[in-house]
Amino acid sequence: MANESTIQLAAGSGRFRISLLLHDTGSGLHGFLGGGDKAHVGGVVLALPRPSLSGRGVGVDSYIIPVPGHKDTEVARPLAEKLARALNQVVVISAGIHLEKLTSDELVQIEEGCGMLATQALAALRSG
Repeated sequence: MANESTIQLAAGSGRFRISLLLHDTGSGLHGFLGGGDKAHVGGVVLALPRPSLSGRGVGVDSYIIPVPGHKDTEVARPLAEKLARALNQVVVISAGIHLEKLTSDELVQIEEGCGMLATQALAALRSG
């Protein structure tokens, strides 16, 4: 338990503010990605690092469990995979970002916010 830590990060503003609560267990990362109009559980992504198929670096296998009718895992997957690849650790993200009548341009804002959260998380985990 001594190596465990929790960080809370946020990106975006107003309707597009999303947050990541990430718990480092010392042997993997467990997180909740939420925001929008209503946080909820919309799906889970499990990202498992492995040796790259090219023989160089780290690859990732992902297992996706969406709640039927939800698309939350589509933005959680790249975040989980980036963390798993960069840290060579198992990562699980439970995601729930609900925005009514989301346009394609607005989806890009959410995707960019998730990318920022991944970058922030890597910086925080590497410094701490």
